[in-house]
Amino acid sequence: MNKNSSGLILVLLFVLASNVLSQFESEYRIKNIITETGFENVRIKSFEKTLYVEFENRLYRFEVTALFELLKLIKNEISDFNNIYLLIKNKNIPLAEVKVAQSDLINWFNNIITNSEFSELIEIRFDEFEDWEKIFGTSDVSNSSNMKFDLVLKPTYRFQFGVLSQPVLYQLNFTPHIQFGLWKGMSGLYELTIPLHNDFSPREDSVRTSMVVLNQTMRLSNSFLLSLSLGYFSLERYGFDVEARNYFSNGNISVGINLGYTGYASFTMRRMYYSDLYQWTGSVDLSYRIPEYDLSLGLTAGKYLSNDNIIRFDIYREFSEIQIGFFVMRSTKGISNGGFNFSVPLFPSKYWKPGLVRIRTTENIGHSYKVKIAEQIGLKYDTGFGINNFLKKLNPGFIKNYINNRININ
Repeated sequence: MNKNSSGLILVLLFVLASNVLSQFESEYRIKNIITETGFENVRIKSFEKTLYVEFENRLYRFEVTALFELLKLIKNEISDFNNIYLLIKNKNIPLAEVKVAQSDLINWFNNIITNSEFSELIEIRFDEFEDWEKIFGTSDVSNSSNMKFDLVLKPTYRFQFGVLSQPVLYQLNFTPHIQFGLWKGMSGLYELTIPLHNDFSPREDSVRTSMVVLNQTMRLSNSFLLSLSLGYFSLERYGFDVEARNYFSNGNISVGINLGYTGYASFTMRRMYYSDLYQWTGSVDLSYRIPEYDLSLGLTAGKYLSNDNIIRFDIYREFSEIQIGFFVMRSTKGISNGGFNFSVPLFPSKYWKPGLVRIRTTENIGHSYKVKIAEQIGLKYDTGFGINNFLKKLNPGFIKNYINNRININ
C-alpha cells in the first residue's frame, strides 16, 4: 500500500469518526432541549443519518401543537441527519409515528414549500410503526412521567327546560380531580364534586366524591388497544370496565367492544350507600372516518344501564380543537331519542412544566343534549379513560388537514 492510499484511508476514517461524534453531540443537545422544555418519556438515538425521537406531551393542551413546537425546538440541531422519525406517546405508549425528511422540514420552516406541499411530504402512521423497541433496546426514558400528579380544575354543568315560573333549571359544579401516572399505561384519578348551584335533587347539594378510578391501557399490537378500568365511575356506578378497539386503514376505520360489570354506589351527606355488583352492560361499534372532511360516522349496538337494547348512530366533525356532533338512537322497545354534543377547548393552550405536583385546567369542556329529557335510554357511565380520548386526535388525516388548512408554523 503506497503512502497516498494510506493517507486517503486515514482521511476517510477521520471524516467518519467526526460525523459519528457530531451525531452523538447532536443527540445530546436535542435530548437536553426537549426534556428541559418539559416533554416527557424522551428517548433519542441516531442510526445511519436518521434521527429517532420518542416523546410524550403533557405541556400543551393540543397534541398537534406540541408536535410542531417540538420540531421548532430542534430545527437548528438536525443538520447532521437526513431523516427525522418521531414517535408520539401517551402514558409511555405509542400513539402515532411521524416521518419527515430533514430537507423538507427546513424548506417548510423557511417557507420554500407550502403547507399543502409539506402535508403531502410528511408521512404519518397510526397502525404500522417501525420496531422502536429494537432501535432503542432497553435504554431508559428521560424525564419520566411516572409518579407525577396533576390537580386538574374543571367546571361541570347540566340544564333542562322547566315550567313557566322557572323556564330553565340548571346545575353548576366545580369538579377538581387529581390525575397521576404510576407506570407504563397505568393511571389513576380521584374527582371531587363541589356544588355551586343546584336546581335538581337536594341530595346533589353536598360536596362528594364523584370518581375514583385506576386504569391500565395497553397497545397489544400496532393496531389493537385495550383499556381496563376499575373503580367508582360517573352516574354513581362502581365496578370494572373493559374496552378494546382495533384500527384499520391507517386509523380511518375501527371496530370496538365494551363490557362492564357494575353496581350502584353513592356518596351523600358524608355517607356511602352501595349495592352488590349486579349489572352487565356492553356494546359493539363500528367507526368510519372521512379524512377529507375530518368527519366521522359511528354505529353502535348495545345494552345499557336502563336494561335497554339500543341502536345508535353518531356523526361528528372536528374543527381543529372543536368537535360538534349529532346522534340518534332507538331501543328495541320502540323508544327513540336524539340530540347533539360538542366539545370546546379551555384556556390556556400551554400548561406549566410538569413536575411532582402541578395545577392546570382541563383540556376541554363537553356537553351532550337530548331532545327528550324523559326518555333516558342509552345511559352509559364514564370511566374517565376512554380509548378515543387516550388517542388525543392524532389521526394522520386530521394532522395533515391541520397542516394544510390552519397551521402557521412561524
